[in-house]
Amino acid sequence: MTFLHFLPAPKLEMYLRVYVNRCFRMVSPITWLWAMLSIMVAVTCTFSFFQPFWFLHPDFTHSFGMMNFCHRDTYYPGPPRPTCRNYGGYFQFGNIPSAAWQVAAMLFGCGCLFSNIGALMAVLALLTPTSTEHKIATACGYLQSISVLIMTAGLLVYPVGLPSDFFQHYCGESVGIYRSGHCHIGWSYMLAIMGVCLAVFCPILSRHTDVKADDIATSPDYI
Repeated sequence: MTFLHFLPAPKLEMYLRVYVNRCFRMVSPITWLWAMLSIMVAVTCTFSFFQPFWFLHPDFTHSFGMMNFCHRDTYYPGPPRPTCRNYGGYFQFGNIPSAAWQVAAMLFGCGCLFSNIGALMAVLALLTPTSTEHKIATACGYLQSISVLIMTAGLLVYPVGLPSDFFQHYCGESVGIYRSGHCHIGWSYMLAIMGVCLAVFCPILSRHTDVKADDIATSPDYI
């Protein structure tokens, strides 16, 4: 047991408040920026990964994602509306209609996983305002670099699978590698590209988390 266990509640609360305030004053503003960017990137990429709007049909009823797609709800008697489900009706990599899409889903999904782990490590670095903070940031920077590389690979591999019979059935015979026929790129794909572009800055910022506010104000390298 520590001496904190013998302190009255008001005094214990005062000590904790002083400790927390001192900790957060010690955290570099670059660490804050890196942590917030890491969280935003993880949320953006993960959200786009599970969306079925990577490519859109001109009728806006059919759309295609990495693991799921939307098609017209034939049971709805009113105006055409989409219903979305996993390829094959339930989640299984073998149900994804193209080998390239399977590879792309594996790459981008692993990148999202690493990105989420990196975001958790960035939050941990915020709560560890000691010499350990920079070690966590360094390790996290390497993890985020790997995440950027494999998510980029996933984005590049995904259009290779466009000539599949499944996609060609909906988007025409003019479909080819990096050619989507009369379908067009959807907002989920654009959001994923934006998230990966922002993710590039995470490992860069992680290398400068030991820079304090006073260093930024006084050093000519940061002016």
